[in-house]
Amino acid sequence: MPRRPPFILHPLVIFSIVWLGVISLYSLHLSKLLIYSTYDTSRIVLSIWVPFALAVLIYVPARKVLVAKYPLRHSIEPISYLKLDRQLVIAFRLWMVITIVEIVISGGIPIIWLAIGSSKTYQDFGVPSLHGLVNSLLLTISLCRFALFLLTSDRRHLRVPAFILLWSILVVTRNMMLVSLIQFLILFIRIRPIRIRTVFSVAASLASFILLFGIIGDYRSGSSDLIRQWAQPAENYPEWLPSGLLWAYIYASTPINNLVYTVHVATPLDDITFPNTASILFPSVLRSVIYGDQLGDAESGQLVDATFNVSTAYIGPYQDFGIAGIMLFSLATSFACLRFWYRNDLKSVLIYAVLGQCLVLSLFWNQFFALPILAQVFWLQIFFRRGRASGKTPSFSGGDWWVLISPYIRLSAKKQ
Repeated sequence: MPRRPPFILHPLVIFSIVWLGVISLYSLHLSKLLIYSTYDTSRIVLSIWVPFALAVLIYVPARKVLVAKYPLRHSIEPISYLKLDRQLVIAFRLWMVITIVEIVISGGIPIIWLAIGSSKTYQDFGVPSLHGLVNSLLLTISLCRFALFLLTSDRRHLRVPAFILLWSILVVTRNMMLVSLIQFLILFIRIRPIRIRTVFSVAASLASFILLFGIIGDYRSGSSDLIRQWAQPAENYPEWLPSGLLWAYIYASTPINNLVYTVHVATPLDDITFPNTASILFPSVLRSVIYGDQLGDAESGQLVDATFNVSTAYIGPYQDFGIAGIMLFSLATSFACLRFWYRNDLKSVLIYAVLGQCLVLSLFWNQFFALPILAQVFWLQIFFRRGRASGKTPSFSGGDWWVLISPYIRLSAKKQ
């Protein structure tokens, strides 16, 4: 029997941890920027959480009825380790070539610009409209390599996952680091059994990331004191805590703060085409051509403080269709995640890792419609495309992984 995915990775569990957790953080009111009561904020959060939970209540029994009436027949096919490995090698070389071109065109990399005091920032790096696709390729390669490491315990597959964390520092982008780490964590919990040692390792990694997050933030802003000026800690904030915790707290709590503020001061378009939500599917060059002056502040909404300019994944849906727009978007994302939650083939497991990351980061922005994230699904379709002679889809099971791929690993060993 295939190993059942851990309950902690269920879409509703992830979503609940994120959104009910943010209410707990907000209720502490450790910053003067958090201007709304816990009650006002909870009402908006419930308009996000309840539709998501409702979708689960509808989907689960409906799926049981349909599966009983129309049983699915899956056939197990060995995972072609060698084929995937070759594709990942070629893809990484392609990424290197394009990135070298981007470095030449950009005139360097952001970490050097910071070191020499250049006026350029991380936003000036890369070729516009191409850079997101290039980033998504690296994200997908590292995700596949991490999966291969978990399946084979071959440490050479950790080179690209380690490299992407280093690269995110060199190009001064916390988003790439955050996306990678969350996807790795979801994949790790999905494939490997959870042990006490694993829990401690994850906790230690999370603490290290928060500290590193603060260090990168301090480096980008130029001072560890600047975050205290921006975040405006309240009187009850412990001054002795490291800046990384303040960075993490203010970044986690201000998005919902901005969303509530937008709900209070902005009037929705009541446009069923959802222009603010859909516009981020297009490169910025095309948005004005397609939508003209129809858009509001599609990705940020109205801001309490311009320094913290993210307002959750639900800011676009609210600007388009009000609270009803938030609820519809929440329903749609729930159904999308549930679709891949119940699949056991490796490609679907990797796609679910991407979607699970989107659920976590929905606290900040709409990753579901972000082009670099959607492109990961595209690259996974490329890497796992079916062979001409077979329409079978590789199946996934915890203990059966080694049985499925070991013939290919032995073949590789013999060639070496």
